[in-house]
Amino acid sequence: MVYYSLVSRTVYLTQKAHKQLLKLPRSIQDLADLAVADLEEQGINPQGWNTLKTDKDEYRLRLNYRYRMRYRVSGKQAIAIEVFYVGHRREAYR
Repeated sequence: MVYYSLVSRTVYLTQKAHKQLLKLPRSIQDLADLAVADLEEQGINPQGWNTLKTDKDEYRLRLNYRYRMRYRVSGKQAIAIEVFYVGHRREAYR
């Protein structure tokens, strides 16, 4: 028997993260869209992405060698994922 976990996840961007995303180059915007889709589908640690847990409920996802996406997870099953930063790595941890 095969059991599938049908957990519905919601990924949303804060208003600040949305503004940051719109200012980035189109190629980075496309990568961020792929990352959000994978977060919705696979959860907090999607395959093919370099992720790192930075705090209790905060994670960092590497879009490419310069850009990062930071997000928070709420709920034990990662029901809601809030992206609160998208931008260059030099400002990601300030």
